[in-house]
Amino acid sequence: IKNGILYTVDTGHVRSFDLASGRPLKSVPVPGSTILNGIAVTEDGTVYTSNSNNPQVVYKLTANDVVSVFAEGAPLAIPNGVAIDTQGNVVVVNIDDKAVISYDLNGAVIKTENAVEGGNDGVVVLDDGTKYVSSVRYGSVSKIEPGQEAQLIAEGIPSAASMCYDSVQNQLVIPLNGNFALAFIPLSD
Repeated sequence: IKNGILYTVDTGHVRSFDLASGRPLKSVPVPGSTILNGIAVTEDGTVYTSNSNNPQVVYKLTANDVVSVFAEGAPLAIPNGVAIDTQGNVVVVNIDDKAVISYDLNGAVIKTENAVEGGNDGVVVLDDGTKYVSSVRYGSVSKIEPGQEAQLIAEGIPSAASMCYDSVQNQLVIPLNGNFALAFIPLSD
C-alpha cells in the first residue's frame, strides 16, 4: 500500500486498486513473467516484483507503466519476497538459499546478508534498517540488525509465508499458507 493505492500481483499482471473505494485502477501485463510473487512499491509508485519461476528475475514497473527487467540471474535463486529499505534500495530474499540481497536502483548488488535458514518467502525492513525474513520451508523468522549476524526469533510457524509489519502493535503478521490463519509475532522495543 502506497499513497492510498493497494498494489498486488498475480500470474502475469501488476494490479492496483483505490484503497478507500476498492475500485480497480490499473492492470498492467508483465511480458515474460510466469509466477509474479513478491512486491514492493516506492513513494513515486515504481513497483518491483519477483518472478519465482523461470525466468528468475525481478521486474520493475514505473508509475507510467513501463516494464523492464531490474535484476536477473545469480545471486537470484527462486526470488520471492521484495522490500524497499530505508535508503531506497531493493531487498530480495530467495527461496533456494539464505540470501538477503540488497540492490541499488540501477540493479547492482550492493550487499548480501544471510537469514538463519533458507526457504525464504517474506521480508520486512523497519525504519532502523532491521530486516525480518520469514522461511516458508522451515517455519521460522530471522532478524538481521544492521552490521550483525542473523538470529532466529521465531520457529514452528507452519508455512510462514510473506509478511507485513503492524506498526501500531509492533508485530509481524504472517499468513500461514494452507492453514487459513495468521501468525502474530510481537517484537520487543
